[in-house]
Formats: sequence, structure tokens, C-alpha cells
Amino acid sequence: MTYRTEYALGILSLLPLLETGASRGLGWLVTILVVYIGVPLLIWSLLVDRLAFLVLRVVCRFRESSGHQYYFEKQVGMPGVSRRLLRDLRVLIFVFLLSALIVPQVTQVTPNNLVFGSNPFIYVAIFLLAIPSSIHVLLWVLEDSGLRCHNISRVTITVPAAWTSRWLASLGSLGAFVSFAVATGGNLDRAISLAFTLLVSLLPSCILAPTLFYRRLEPGIIAKIRQSKAAVTMARFFPQPSGPTLPPSSMPTLRSVKVTEETKQTSEPHP
Repeated sequence: MTYRTEYALGILSLLPLLETGASRGLGWLVTILVVYIGVPLLIWSLLVDRLAFLVLRVVCRFRESSGHQYYFEKQVGMPGVSRRLLRDLRVLIFVFLLSALIVPQVTQVTPNNLVFGSNPFIYVAIFLLAIPSSIHVLLWVLEDSGLRCHNISRVTITVPAAWTSRWLASLGSLGAFVSFAVATGGNLDRAISLAFTLLVSLLPSCILAPTLFYRRLEPGIIAKIRQSKAAVTMARFFPQPSGPTLPPSSMPTLRSVKVTEETKQTSEPHP
């Protein structure tokens, strides 16, 4: 699987920042690459695998009281480009939301301090991309690893906590960011200009950092997860249910695969 589309979009969105950094010297250029891309990747590499193992241990710990069965289905491939870009968009919206809520609390946002309002927004957004967005990355890894939840009472198979990513990137975040942009810009034209500037500044991080994570880090983390002691314990306590599995190109965040008695009967060989 190639990542040419994401790399192309990320590099194109990064060009304005690289041009600005190059005009100020090599130090600025290196700082932009390290802060916007290197820092999120470093934090994700340190946190995500530990969080994933913690989740698996919790699942095994409360296996009797949860009322659900968890298992790893067979891997048949990674998500397609459209699915990966949708994840990037959710992270971008999530970062915008929290930045728009936090920045007015730490600095005075008025039309007269446009620079002082936009700069903290960038700094806060990079911090949020590196640490709180690790929750998004964790959900990606668990989904791509093949971890599934079998609800015995409802007879459904879903991706665990898939709703969390949608909730974190809810459309209400756009309203929070627009209100921040209007308060900082003073009028609609300046607000649009500010929003575009911030979008250009944050888009490279939200595309390139996840793409590099997919390409360089996620396969190794998934391999360790599926071979871990917790995964072996889970396989022993939770037998994989029969029935259709979730294809990697589907949208498991919104879909539940129902295993009916009719499907089971048709899948059994006739004597």
C-alpha cells in the first residue's frame, strides 16, 4: 500500500511554512519540521503502544462483568486512502475545537492583538496534536489491529469505542473555532483570513504526522499487540464468533455487523 496521496497533500500544504522558514534561516526551517511533525511522532511512539496494552489488560481484567466478547479478527489489509484522510480531518477538527476553547482562557483575544491571538493558537494546537490526539491514534491502532467487540445480547460485532473518535471531532468544534476567529479578527473578512492562515499552518501536521505514523510506526505496534500476552489471554477467554467480519475498507465507526440465525444456517455445509 502506498501513501503517495497523503505525502503529496502534506508536502504541498507544508510548502508555505517551508518558504517562511527558509527565508528566516536554516534554524527556522529545522524548527518547523521538528515542531510540526517530529514532536507529534515522538509523543505517539512513546504513548500509543503503552495505551494499547493498557486497554487490552483492562479488557481481560473485566471480561466477566462486561457482557461482551473481544477478539482479534484476521487482518486482510490496512484502511484505504479515503479512510485515512477522513481520520486526518477528524484530528484537524479536534485540534481546532480545543484550541479555540483554550486560547481565549490564557490570552486576551481582540482584533488589536491578532498576532498574539494566532500564535498561541498554533502553539496550543501543536501540543494538542501531540498529546490529547494520542487518543485518536490509539483508536486507529486498535481498529487496524483487528480488535473487535462481540455484543452477545444484541448479536452485533463492532469496533470498540469507535464512537469516541466521532464525538471528539463533532461538528460543534467548527462553531467554537468560528467564534474565536471572529473575536480575533473583528469582522468577517479578517476572521476568514485568520481561519485560512491557521488552517494552512496546521494542515501539514495533521496530514504528514499521521501518514508517517501509518508508514513507519503502526505496523510494528500492531505486531506487538497481536503477539502480546494480553492478546493470547483474550483469545483464550473470548473465542472468535462465527459470521461475517468487518472489511478493512468499510466504515466500522458507523456500522454493526448483525449475525442472525439465518446467516449461520446458510453458512453451514449441507450433508
